[in-house]
Amino acid sequence: MNARTLLHTLRFGVALACLCALHGAQAGEAMLLPEGAVTLIRATSVFNVDAPIALQPGDLLATDAHASAQIEAADGTIVALGADTRIAIDSAPHGDALALLSGWIKVARPHTGAADSVSIDTPALGISLREGAAVLHASRDMTALFIEAGSMTLALPEHADVHRQLDGEHYAERATGKPLDVGTRPAPPFVAAMPLPFRDPLAPAATPAKAKLAAPAQGRPATYADIADWLVAPLSIRRGFVARFRPLAQSAPFRAQVRQNLRDLPEWRRVLCPPPAMPRRRALAPVSAPAQDQSTEVES
Repeated sequence: MNARTLLHTLRFGVALACLCALHGAQAGEAMLLPEGAVTLIRATSVFNVDAPIALQPGDLLATDAHASAQIEAADGTIVALGADTRIAIDSAPHGDALALLSGWIKVARPHTGAADSVSIDTPALGISLREGAAVLHASRDMTALFIEAGSMTLALPEHADVHRQLDGEHYAERATGKPLDVGTRPAPPFVAAMPLPFRDPLAPAATPAKAKLAAPAQGRPATYADIADWLVAPLSIRRGFVARFRPLAQSAPFRAQVRQNLRDLPEWRRVLCPPPAMPRRRALAPVSAPAQDQSTEVES
């Protein structure tokens, strides 16, 4: 092989590697496919999203009373969001992770043979679904779910080391601080309030817009009202909010509202009332050794 052919081969190999890396990065992204306007809080900014976008860990999503959305992951997992739903894209060591603050979702996860699962943190229950389909509803003090197929593992937030396995066609609900209630039929109020589309199996959204993900339009800084419910949420994702939203505390209105709710936000006390800086210790000058008596003996 001559030098020219070798150079051409190397260039082709580098281009192919870059293309594969780009495809892998795009394939690993979860996509948000909104039906109506969805509010996205990314970092400390708020965006109104009405076109498909790639999601990032830490994204906070909210649908209004007339909107819905679908999240589709590269592994085939689909999460449908009902109206008036607030959910966060969390991060987990193994698999996907969500934090459902309030509202309705339906999750469908295909059998992949992998050990990873999708974990869903709610105020009253921790949920792990390896494969199957389930409908969930959460509020600040209650979580209810019906697993249609597959199996899931439930854990109480205050007893995270105690797990309960639940198989398909079972219903479970729990109010905060109360025992877990499990049955084979969903409660009538659950069925009556469930979004009608959730009665059908989930399927990938058939839209050509998926081929081109839009970047969020220019947003605005988040206000206290935008994130107030997240700041006090009994969810594990809350642990990172002080570091994430600390820059917002430079705004006087934000600081004032945090101060008014400091009883519910004790972790923000060090932001508003930082401890006094320790005084700098002055370096002490080295103490010189006493001079030796240099007198000499006089011989007599």
